[in-house]
Amino acid sequence: MDRKSISIAGSGKVEGGVYDRVKISGSGKVTGDVEAEEFKGAGAVTVEGSLKAGKFEVSGAFKAEGALEVEEGEVSGSFKVEGPVSAQELRISGAAKCGPIQGGYIRVSGALKAKGDIEADTVRLSGAFKVEGLISADRVEIHLEDRSKARELGGETIQVRRGTAFGGLLSTLGRLLGTHGRGILEVEAVEGDELDLEWVVAEVVRGRVVRIGPGCRVGRVEYHESLEVSPEAEVGEEVKG
Repeated sequence: MDRKSISIAGSGKVEGGVYDRVKISGSGKVTGDVEAEEFKGAGAVTVEGSLKAGKFEVSGAFKAEGALEVEEGEVSGSFKVEGPVSAQELRISGAAKCGPIQGGYIRVSGALKAKGDIEADTVRLSGAFKVEGLISADRVEIHLEDRSKARELGGETIQVRRGTAFGGLLSTLGRLLGTHGRGILEVEAVEGDELDLEWVVAEVVRGRVVRIGPGCRVGRVEYHESLEVSPEAEVGEEVKG
């Protein structure tokens, strides 16, 4: 059975359901859960339920009152999902608020607030963020533009740097997240294999090969193979095991 496609141009409303393609340009609302091979939105788009899509592209202001499950997603602008987010590949540029995130490749540039964990194969975050749970991935890359928080970081390879890519957006990100201040990451613990950290404040850091770079303040470092500590870092205790 062939799936039909729907399109909104201007202002309109459609019922939820199963579609081939959904395209919304302007101000559009979907009432109920929706599933589509392709979902595209430009403008103000609201889904009053959950959304499942193969290809997902939105720009402007997007909101889903349920969960979001996509294979490939590209987002720019304001992104809000009340429930969990699942994606094989998801790129977000702008301001995002959502539940826990799970996927393969996750990249967020801008401001992120996540209620729960972020678990993926690769996580790349640039800007400022508040993650209420842990960030866990085989590879974690973070470029700090403002004060950020997570409960824990875990992964095979973890790199944290203070970035300069956003320039004038620093104060905007800080206001959005209530974290205004220079780029620094506050976590309870960092644990992984190869750790390269700068501007991280943590109670404990555990790894095989560990570099504690400038701006770090760590209560305890536990390492198995090697440890390098910058003279511009503070470490309370060093333990080799």
